[in-house]
Amino acid sequence: MALHAQGSGTLEKKLKVSVKESRRDSNHYIGFNFRRYGVFVAYGVGRGWIRQGGTVVRGSRVKKGSDLEKQLRNKGYSKKDISSYVVAGKRKGSRYERKPVDWFDSVLLSHMEELATIAQEYYGDYSMEKLDEMVRRMTISKETGRSS
Repeated sequence: MALHAQGSGTLEKKLKVSVKESRRDSNHYIGFNFRRYGVFVAYGVGRGWIRQGGTVVRGSRVKKGSDLEKQLRNKGYSKKDISSYVVAGKRKGSRYERKPVDWFDSVLLSHMEELATIAQEYYGDYSMEKLDEMVRRMTISKETGRSS
């Protein structure tokens, strides 16, 4: 799976894919591991940029134990309200605007049909084998099961 994004390419190079099978029910799981900062890149946040109302803005959250937190608590703000409270930063001009980078989700979603085909082929064969086995066990005459 080729990921195309701006930058050094470290996220793509360090991306690890793992496929695991459950011993209990023969289900398979696909997992992806990547550097934590990949989430920040995808949201467009970090280094003074935060998400507010679905957009990326310059600013910061209220720091725990700060004077501002104490003032907000005294005014009756809840912990939840304080955690979403944004302290506006200085705007340095539109050329410093940050945008989310879709480096992972779009690539994954564009390959879903491919993954579905693989799963269909694998589990189709697996299901047919299990069905043949069940029919052999259920029938009186053991030779009547399907042959491969």
